[in-house]
Amino acid sequence: MDNSLDSFLRINRLFLSSLGQWPQQEQISKIFTLINAVFFLITQAYFQTGGMIAAKCDQPIFMESIAPVLISFMCLVKFVNFNYNADKMRKLLEIIQADWNSINDLEELKILNSWAKDSRKNTIMYAGALYGTMAPFMLGPLVPIFCKLMPAGVLPANSSIVLEKPVLFHVEYFYDLEKYYYPLLIHSYFGTMAYMTVAVAIDSMFMVYVQHACAIFAVIGNRLEHLADDSSINFYYNPHILNDEPYKRMIECIVQHSKALQYAQMIQSANSLSFFFNWDSICSLLLSVDFNWPSQRLADESARISETTTRCAWYLTSMRSRKLLQLFIMRSSVPCQLTAGSFYTLNMQNFSAVVRTSMSYFTVLTSVQ
Repeated sequence: MDNSLDSFLRINRLFLSSLGQWPQQEQISKIFTLINAVFFLITQAYFQTGGMIAAKCDQPIFMESIAPVLISFMCLVKFVNFNYNADKMRKLLEIIQADWNSINDLEELKILNSWAKDSRKNTIMYAGALYGTMAPFMLGPLVPIFCKLMPAGVLPANSSIVLEKPVLFHVEYFYDLEKYYYPLLIHSYFGTMAYMTVAVAIDSMFMVYVQHACAIFAVIGNRLEHLADDSSINFYYNPHILNDEPYKRMIECIVQHSKALQYAQMIQSANSLSFFFNWDSICSLLLSVDFNWPSQRLADESARISETTTRCAWYLTSMRSRKLLQLFIMRSSVPCQLTAGSFYTLNMQNFSAVVRTSMSYFTVLTSVQ
């Protein structure tokens, strides 16, 4: 793989490889890490769900357990979908590699680098946000343990904090917490880290796929903008097709645009199931901005191509080139959209509308006495 591209994808490769999900991972390493990830994901879901069901007699505990279970379900859907569509995920990565290897123009390489740097930055920020917000939650059960290690007299004699045995999620109705506290606590840490890594690894790779599509649309727009740079004002409006350089460039742009649309459709096909179940989950609804924001950028960049055609010297091209340009403008004016289950369009406008509606219902429900 190209060294520059490899440096941009190094963090994504690290996260996905830890789950056995990197499309180009060695088979032995893939099997070992996959078995390890599946073990913690399944057992964590088993303990969480079992603890929630066992706590149905205690309504506050039961309601408190719903959110972690839904989030775990959301991550499991991501994980299963990535495995089920492994061939498509590998193909998407191969297309990225092929695009980087086929582009030699310095300005176009600069565009690719800019979008790739943005993808790496987003991956770091997304990972930092998820792991950072979970840190206080994961440190909670360690407080009593550290308090027990403190010298006598440091804590008040009547302090009850050393007597508590908090866990990351409720299993006290499902297992004997006194007997299995430390094994359950250690397992919950590994399981929670596995679920967090699933969310970070798969969501950040989805952003890489989408932003590469944005980069290709930007490259095509750059080519269109410079369609007739080498033409003079004394051009011949109907040259022989073999001598019509702008026409040849126009055809190349149309071919590349068609490939970019097919690439975006592959992203849609590979993630449609995940989009549907993650959008359908009430808990993940407010977290689904990680899908809507890249999808909005894809729609913006795909529609922006038609704007770049107005900045090119189209009046210095042949009649056949102008006809192709008109058709291209009509096609590119329709933005490339990603959907959840082919019924909900992923963009920030729809996302904000759903959030506003949800908050309105929430306000009404909380105001009812």
